[in-house]
Amino acid sequence: MNTSEYISSGILESYALGLCNATEAADVERMCASHPEIKAELEAIQLSLGNYAQAHSVTPPTSVKANIFNQIDELEKGEKIVEEKHQTKIIPISTGTTSNNTYKYFAAASIVLLGLSVIGNIIFYGKWKQANEQVIALNSEKNVLADGLKTNTVKLNNMQQSLAVMSNPDISRVMMKGVEKSPESLAVIYWNKQNKEVYIEVKNLPKLEDGKQYQLWAIVDGKPVDAGMLPLNDTDSTMLKMKDFESAQAFAITIEKAGGSASPTLEQMVVMGATNG
Repeated sequence: MNTSEYISSGILESYALGLCNATEAADVERMCASHPEIKAELEAIQLSLGNYAQAHSVTPPTSVKANIFNQIDELEKGEKIVEEKHQTKIIPISTGTTSNNTYKYFAAASIVLLGLSVIGNIIFYGKWKQANEQVIALNSEKNVLADGLKTNTVKLNNMQQSLAVMSNPDISRVMMKGVEKSPESLAVIYWNKQNKEVYIEVKNLPKLEDGKQYQLWAIVDGKPVDAGMLPLNDTDSTMLKMKDFESAQAFAITIEKAGGSASPTLEQMVVMGATNG
């Protein structure tokens, strides 16, 4: 524990309030001897408590001192009587005025102790609040890490799926290159003619305006057939499962309204690629 952590632990306040056990007190004194900044902090705390006690102190009446000594004298006389007569010691009762003054004195002392207790509670509450805020921050950090782990797990699963598809010897690759409308666009079809599965990997497709979506088409016997919709504005290089096809002469992508169209908008075609059959 460094000096800053030691100072903020609350042990110095406990020492100043007399709440430490012998072991803790010895440790505080050892740390003060070794670290001037800890000693200075303890002195500042003690000074603050002393100032508070002085500000709330009540000066007892001058008659209290005389009354106390009078009671002591009478107690001593009572003890002598007990010794001489072997009787129960009799303690004289103070007059009402003396009793009231004495009670005021002890009441003042009680007020000081109460003030010290309040200060201690304030200090301990501050430490508790600080610890609670640290717990909240740690929980927030944990949630962020958990979300990051979840995202990375999804990406890893997608990569494993992509590698499995691309390494399958039954897979045929169909490059769909950009047409005149979008020459930089590029996508790849991975087609397993054995089980009819079709996957697409988007290499480069421009982001669309709101209300638009990319739609894949398979050209079967010279007619375009809907092969599925690409996720809205998803232009990342991700392997996506599309509709199954047993045969197709080509694949193409067009820009359609969100949700897709029954037939392709040919002037909105962005990529196209022919197959081997």
